[in-house]
Amino acid sequence: MRGFSRAITLRLLGAVTLAGASATCAAASYPDHAITIVVPYSAGGGVDTLLRVISPLLSQKLGQPVVIENRPGVSGMVGAAMVARAKPDGYTLLAGNTTTNVSNLFVYKELPYDPRKDFTPLAMVSRGPCVLVVPPDSKFNSVQDVINELKQAPPDSLTYGTSGNGSFQHMSAVLFSTMTQTQMRQIAYKGSPNVLTDVIGKRLDMAFEVIPVAEPLIKAGKIKALAVTSRTAIPALPGVKPIAELGLPEFEMVAWKGIFAPAGTPDAVTRKLGAALAEVIRTPEISKRIESLGEIADGRANAEFGQAVQADIAYWGPILAKAGVKPE
Repeated sequence: MRGFSRAITLRLLGAVTLAGASATCAAASYPDHAITIVVPYSAGGGVDTLLRVISPLLSQKLGQPVVIENRPGVSGMVGAAMVARAKPDGYTLLAGNTTTNVSNLFVYKELPYDPRKDFTPLAMVSRGPCVLVVPPDSKFNSVQDVINELKQAPPDSLTYGTSGNGSFQHMSAVLFSTMTQTQMRQIAYKGSPNVLTDVIGKRLDMAFEVIPVAEPLIKAGKIKALAVTSRTAIPALPGVKPIAELGLPEFEMVAWKGIFAPAGTPDAVTRKLGAALAEVIRTPEISKRIESLGEIADGRANAEFGQAVQADIAYWGPILAKAGVKPE
């Protein structure tokens, strides 16, 4: 029996050694074909815009094509669920954000994925605020104009657009309503371009929108910017002051965008991806391009990025609950 047990032990050790060697070889040859990054929002949106900034250089670093695939729908859940179910080999990644990997936990009773268990963090691309925008000829010329109208008008009579419940835009508006003790009506869309089309067309009164998408339209005079949601001004929008300086000193909403792999992706692969992404994000030309879009380049990778995500989950849960946001 002792010899039999020893034989089994040797076989198990051999199997483990072979598995480890196989994983090491796979990581060493990774990647050997195209990598797909799933953007769970419409083309032209904030996440999509940033990914198209970093993907060409990431492709150069990894020596393989990096393909952007847009899978919009339901606050990013469609695309996120697709990646959660993908083979964990490093060839299908998620361009997630504060919505897909944090706030969706608190606004939906049933998610088709678990942000805490189904993904491995690779790198934080950027952090950035929203900008409060209205139609170009809107009667609102300041944040105070909006607050005054909300306080005088019947509840829900003013509308704002978002990319869905739990989206960064939605969270910004909820915080704004909570702090001003007012109520306005959310109209959900598949992505930022659709929201801004209806702001331009005066079918929406306002929107808290991501700067990479809103900034060109602001500069073209197609929408009017009233304020940003960060505590400090943003270089991409000179002259646009923070809401915190315009009557709501405690107001601040800044969200991140980052890249994830499916849980179970080999450590060697995730470390390689994290290092490549961090290098790309911190490249001076890419950092400047990200800044020009109204974002702040980050570059935290792997465990450090994961810690930031977990901290956000712990932070935003109580805030959204206090604001009266209930899972649906």
